[in-house]
Amino acid sequence: MHHQQKLDQEIAKVQSAIMAMLSESPLSCYQQLKYELSSIKKSEWIDHIGQKLGPEYTPLIKRMIQLEAAISQIEIGQYGYCCDCEQELPSALLEKDPATQRCDKCAK
Repeated sequence: MHHQQKLDQEIAKVQSAIMAMLSESPLSCYQQLKYELSSIKKSEWIDHIGQKLGPEYTPLIKRMIQLEAAISQIEIGQYGYCCDCEQELPSALLEKDPATQRCDKCAK
């Protein structure tokens, strides 16, 4: 449960950062997107934003995808295992980044 909380907290931070960037943008399409995002479930953001955001949002979107993938792994009981070799991930690796999905060997 500790990792779930960390993942949820980081998703909230990423989503807040996206909303802040949208708020600062003078583009009307970004203002419209901000309005749309505020009216849907946060779990639906990735599907909704798709190709609507510029490259300056790429790191945030990639991170949100990683975080949501880790939460999905928790939901299906696969969290803490390498998605390639299926070996248990070291707890230190998960503490460093709870969204980690590959052991060091497979990540290389």
